[in-house]
Amino acid sequence: MFLGETMKKVLIFFLSVFLFYGCFETKASSSTKEVPINMSAVAAILMDKDSGRILYQKNINVRFLTASISKILTCIVAIENGNLEEYYEVDEETARQEGSSLYLELGDKVKLIDLLYGLMLRSGNDAAVLIARNLFKNYDHFIYIMNETAKRIGMNNSTFSNPSGLDEGTANFSTCHDMALLMAYALDNHLFRKISSTRTYRIITKNEMIVDCYNKHHLVHSLDYVTGGKTGYTTSAKRTLVTSAMKDDMELIAITMNSNNDDFIVHRQLFEYGFENYNMFLVLKRQIIKVSDSFYKATPVILEDIKYPVMVDEDVNCIIRLLKNPGSKLIIGQAIIRLNGKVVKRVDIYRYY
Repeated sequence: MFLGETMKKVLIFFLSVFLFYGCFETKASSSTKEVPINMSAVAAILMDKDSGRILYQKNINVRFLTASISKILTCIVAIENGNLEEYYEVDEETARQEGSSLYLELGDKVKLIDLLYGLMLRSGNDAAVLIARNLFKNYDHFIYIMNETAKRIGMNNSTFSNPSGLDEGTANFSTCHDMALLMAYALDNHLFRKISSTRTYRIITKNEMIVDCYNKHHLVHSLDYVTGGKTGYTTSAKRTLVTSAMKDDMELIAITMNSNNDDFIVHRQLFEYGFENYNMFLVLKRQIIKVSDSFYKATPVILEDIKYPVMVDEDVNCIIRLLKNPGSKLIIGQAIIRLNGKVVKRVDIYRYY
């Protein structure tokens, strides 16, 4: 339960049970410590993937052009809705795409799974368009599903008009916070995680054309703790970058937008700051909660361990609150995590049968 030998102050842990009416909305802390990192990026964020706690922030809710980091959304939409073994035929619209490309040939056929690797590693704009034109057999519907998926994730300040991130004619806009939410969501998908962390991949098309893909994200190759990411650049958007990294049991997500070419250095520095100053604290272990109350014929249960990233001088406590008259409700209460007296996270408690 302690945070290691370097801990200077013992964290206080309270667990108590109260009865209450109503429910509360999940909320993550946005309080951060000043971080002495110089950067050209106009906006940046460092966020813990699982808790959503923001460890560093700079203009995180300001909208910017995304460039190719919007391909993260294209990829997860395709994974969730497509047949990975289906072949897509390259049409004229796909073959004439500009910018980063797999240089697919007109009339050739490529499996969706291969297109996803080309999309994420080589940032193929032709792969993005071919996916969008074929997945639902309707390009506009694919864009609609991109935006609906973004809303479901909670990306309330984002709009997507194309699958590639190119910003001539149409453009995609998002924020550092929204993109961090997207990356956290996508990383929960095993295939996305595998693709995003892959260093090299070979595509062989139906016509036996060979496309070798080398991940453009330099930190995927150079830092063992990096678990994935996506690069982006257009003249208007400047450089955009998404990176995820894990040490021990803490996975962090770094985003920079509207940046110059120091972004890889900045991401490494953000991770160094996060891993050196925060540790994952086990607030509440997975358990069945014993309740002595006449209202409860069954016993509530915490389904998973509840962990939260904290600094050594921070106090954490957890209060469990249960509905007074749960009736047949499946969710019967919440575990409420407080950091230095402020509510930072709420976790639903379910009825145990």
